[in-house]
Amino acid sequence: MKQTMKDKPKATLFVSTFNMPRHLSLVCAGIERQNTKDFEVIICDDGSGEETSRVVEDFRSCAAMQVDHVWQQHEGFRKCKILNEGLRRAKGEICIFLDGDCIPHRDFVKDHIDMHEPGKYLAGRRVELGPDISSRLTAEKVRNGFFDWPRLPLIISALRSDSEFLNRTIRITSPWLRSILKLQHVADMKGCNYSVTRSALEAINGFDETYEGYGREDTDIEIRLQNLGFSIKSMKGVALQFHVWHPRRVFTAANDARLEELKLSKRTRCLKGLHQAET
Repeated sequence: MKQTMKDKPKATLFVSTFNMPRHLSLVCAGIERQNTKDFEVIICDDGSGEETSRVVEDFRSCAAMQVDHVWQQHEGFRKCKILNEGLRRAKGEICIFLDGDCIPHRDFVKDHIDMHEPGKYLAGRRVELGPDISSRLTAEKVRNGFFDWPRLPLIISALRSDSEFLNRTIRITSPWLRSILKLQHVADMKGCNYSVTRSALEAINGFDETYEGYGREDTDIEIRLQNLGFSIKSMKGVALQFHVWHPRRVFTAANDARLEELKLSKRTRCLKGLHQAET
């Protein structure tokens, strides 16, 4: 049963996308079969075309949770701007971030909700699917549980060096085993797999829209959360996700300079974020 507008879900799942409709359809199939339905979905779209809109409408028609599609005109890579618009609309207190090319395991949202801890931001990792296995994926395979555990085609893909990080396909929830395998330590946060409270994001004024072009905007969020007093919590071995292959993007050099300035400033709030009256 779909949530009504007056329902308040525990979490909001933000899915960032731009003109990758096939990848997004696979991701939506993974979202459909989540083991919890106590969340809403906001597709944050940086200006995709009609094919992406059709994918979202098909998803919305069968999803068991509220699905919102926020769209902006494409004027270069402006992920931060569309994420801020999504954040303004969010009703959940726990904000979970997923890229539109990363298929979530069925326990992805549940793990982020269950492992939430005050004063922490949760940071996970992903399996890197290779081009061969990625080309053979279908939404139907995802709906039928292809990623519930390490299936033979994925194992073969890893053995052939098509896919990477096969060890990340196994969900490990036991605190004892996580400690033995050193899964409780993670170096940093990746923008495709993390969560934090909405109130924390509001306290740092959301995403810094001066980051235009690919890269570093997620590190900016991490640094400002740390400046606010938050610390990282590892989601290695849980909140599993599977990155569908595509050609690598090149980082925007100007964003490196912005990040270095932030590291020196110790700021928590950005000027061009959720609220921009301060500029």
